[in-house]
Amino acid sequence: MNTFLGFGKQHVDRHYQKTGQRVYLHLRRTRLPKVDDGSSGAGDPPKKKPTRLAIGVEGGFDVETENFDYDEDVKVVILPEYAVIARESLSLMPPAVRDRVTAAIDAVLAADSASRRQEVQAWDGEVRQVSRHALALKQLDNNLRIPPCGWKCSRCDLKENLWLNLTDGSILCGRRYFDGSGGNNHALEHYRQSNYPLAVKLGTITPDGA
Repeated sequence: MNTFLGFGKQHVDRHYQKTGQRVYLHLRRTRLPKVDDGSSGAGDPPKKKPTRLAIGVEGGFDVETENFDYDEDVKVVILPEYAVIARESLSLMPPAVRDRVTAAIDAVLAADSASRRQEVQAWDGEVRQVSRHALALKQLDNNLRIPPCGWKCSRCDLKENLWLNLTDGSILCGRRYFDGSGGNNHALEHYRQSNYPLAVKLGTITPDGA
């Protein structure tokens, strides 16, 4: 809890022997399926408009879209005895010690990992390249109206991984992944048949069209 470095059980004792650091935070996360409360349905557009091409930063895309919740079990472990102090038991400590330990726990839990920071930095950019196809994009006047939600592939009725063709308004599913999930390649097949090159993934368009 002094350095914010993380170790597996097989290495934590070695770190203690090397540094003399005795206090560690043991965090166990159990992944649970997220309960659908009905507040958001498949195909709904994002509620917040991104203002920059970035992930997980202010104005960027929200990354809290996983289909799982996490049950966290947090304990303080004292080496070399491996004495365990449950978080609920911190109230029994003297106030000064309790406050310092609690603040350290909260800081560790709130900290981003190094890999997480690298992911954010890799996506955090303001330069947006415009496709050459967009400069002369022709849109067909075929009276199609795209609803704000409730989309499905026009060929196979899939409701996820959908793409909107910007020329004719077709809504079709994306590529099939190596494990058989994803889509049925209908958007790609439509491009090969029509040569309409531009499409956007539904779910990334905000209500005002941006």
